Amino acid sequence: TLAEAMRPLLQAGPGDRVLAFASFSFDASVWEVVMALPTGATLVVAERQDRTPPERLTSMMRRTAVGLAFMTPTLLGVLSPDDLPDLAAVLVGGERVEAALTARWRRRLKLLNVYGPTETTIATTGGQVTADGTPPIGTPFLDERVHILDPALNPAPVGVAGELFIAGAGVTRGYGGRGALSAERFVADPYAADGSRLYRTG
Repeated sequence: TLAEAMRPLLQAGPGDRVLAFASFSFDASVWEVVMALPTGATLVVAERQDRTPPERLTSMMRRTAVGLAFMTPTLLGVLSPDDLPDLAAVLVGGERVEAALTARWRRRLKLLNVYGPTETTIATTGGQVTADGTPPIGTPFLDERVHILDPALNPAPVGVAGELFIAGAGVTRGYGGRGALSAERFVADPYAADGSRLYRTG
């Protein structure tokens, strides 16, 4: 499902080169694999010596003609779009994206903001950043849904603060060996007839 959701966003394919930068202990590493291998693109692995300082990472990306990458705002903030002429699209996520960052990058390439906690299989929403300012989290990906609900799990009226709940194929079953926490965060979905659950993002 994640690979299918990525295709219209990135339009990656044979001939594209995708950066593999994230540690395999970080769920974003799955993004990188999904961006590349199912589409026939090449995965370019950043070796330890290429990760820092930023100048070394830039040099490696230029040398290998990386065209697509997933980066946190922190990493994106220490790089310059002008130094990466082959980079055509960046997915940014994992942290809040500040307005100054979007203004610097979106004019030079396709910048996509993605959102989703680990409990919902890496990412739930996303979209292209088309304006300056702090970007919205985008729209739900294929087979995902989001709800803004009040404490009784009713839809919050427009203009009224509520809590973000996530539903759909990506919602996990809970935390292994942590029944009480699972019961608190994963609740029955009153808007689905299949017995599925909502994830309470907090």
